[in-house]
Amino acid sequence: MSLRSSFSLRATALSLAISMILPSAALAADPVQIVDTSVKNVTRAQFLDWALKTFDVTAKNKKCTLSYKRLPSRYQSILCAAQEKKALGAFPANTTFTRAIEAGEALQILTVLTGKKDNVDISAYKDVKGVDLTIAVKNAVSNRWLLPVSTSEFGVKRQLSGAQALSILQSATSQYPRETIKIQVNTKPSTSLPTSELLNTVWQLIQRDYIGADKIDRKEASYKLIEGLVQSLGDPYSTFFRPAGADAFQTMLKGEVTGIGAHVELKDGYLTIVTPLPKSPAEKAGLKPGDIILKAGNQDLKNLDVDAAVSFIRGEKGTSVILRVRRGSEEFDVTVVRDLIVIPEVDITWDGDVAVVKLAQFGETTDEKIRSLLTQVQGQDPRGVVLDLRNNPGGLLHAADVVVSAFMPKGTVVAKVKGRTSTTNEITSEEPVIDRNVKVVVLVNAGSASAAEIVAGALQDHKRATVIGTKTFGKGTVQEVLSFASGEALKLTIAEWLTPLGRSIDKVGIVPDVVLTETSVDAQLSRAVNLAR
Repeated sequence: MSLRSSFSLRATALSLAISMILPSAALAADPVQIVDTSVKNVTRAQFLDWALKTFDVTAKNKKCTLSYKRLPSRYQSILCAAQEKKALGAFPANTTFTRAIEAGEALQILTVLTGKKDNVDISAYKDVKGVDLTIAVKNAVSNRWLLPVSTSEFGVKRQLSGAQALSILQSATSQYPRETIKIQVNTKPSTSLPTSELLNTVWQLIQRDYIGADKIDRKEASYKLIEGLVQSLGDPYSTFFRPAGADAFQTMLKGEVTGIGAHVELKDGYLTIVTPLPKSPAEKAGLKPGDIILKAGNQDLKNLDVDAAVSFIRGEKGTSVILRVRRGSEEFDVTVVRDLIVIPEVDITWDGDVAVVKLAQFGETTDEKIRSLLTQVQGQDPRGVVLDLRNNPGGLLHAADVVVSAFMPKGTVVAKVKGRTSTTNEITSEEPVIDRNVKVVVLVNAGSASAAEIVAGALQDHKRATVIGTKTFGKGTVQEVLSFASGEALKLTIAEWLTPLGRSIDKVGIVPDVVLTETSVDAQLSRAVNLAR
């Protein structure tokens, strides 16, 4: 699976492609406890007050000299704190702070407080002018602080309500992939559940008249309602995680999983293996990409969501599970002994003067270490590099960006992210570490998915690498992960990604430049190494 953070998840990993969103300041307060969501038009002073309290910014000199006119005395210390932080750059000298704040002004304040300077393409928004405003809107787009109003206009002049201010502050202070959300936000009628009154009435009738009302597990009932709502989306990649599932998902991104050691996705109602992990119980038992798991023990897994289905496969280390598997037209049973799986995320070996870089997934290890490891590879003057992405199920979108950045110039488009209202570009933010003259070959197969396909597609479109192997899995949507204070999490599809040239790969996959007919794993790798020389 893969995050956007960011799978992302912009957390996840996902497959969840998520952008990493990390706050640069310690937070003193939850914005939920500060922001008045009943306010229709938030004033400049109110937003400054809420933002500064959220980021724990106070004035050293509460009686500073301010050049602004018509300044209410009660806002003196707030503006002094903002002035010391240099957060008033969006406002001219004649500003009236009791006037409604504009979205562009709010984003410039948050840019100062967070210190972010993200580099995304916002040239489509004709209403964004000026250096400071441009930087602020880039941050907003990249970190999903605020959505644009259309494909050609961001809406920097729009006024903010209290609920919108809360949403922006929560987004700006969130930590990917654990964004904490407290469900206390006032919602507009148009965003309420269509049958909320009916749902509440049915619940009240159950509480009043049902013979077994005293035995109802209220938490279980709530979970089933939420799970049913998410399942009704008909999207195999949108999932509600109960606390145990949320913890397991985060553990997977850190490089450890418990169970049989296979990445799976829901495909046409069936739990399907994307790839077994290297040296895992699943691989040892002979499971292969594309295998459909029909049953775990006596439990039928058809039409269960991924989290529920996987819960019947997982278990304690050393215990076994009998899986009913369909492969093509054949059905058979496979016994798999569960174990603790530590994912060898990055493995670099040498075949003569060619470096073979095997990536098992795009998790935190790849995100944090791949550039330094490839710098070491370059230091040994390689003739070529083979990037082996076979059976790589994806991971963090940011990790994919980092891998591409090692081979391409700074500012290169990695992928186009097509959301509900706009399309943005994921761009590399660092200079390459592998010399342009070094040949690059990307090796893929049917188990290469999501972030692995992003990397293969980007290097293929930019003609930086020769992609060889077999057609990839075809996972072309972006998910983000929202984690709740009570331990649950929601993985939600928020966008589709396209290759830099605009190719959609969802349910299609990446077609290699060179299709391999060799079936032996070693023969495939040998072909890739020869091409890299």
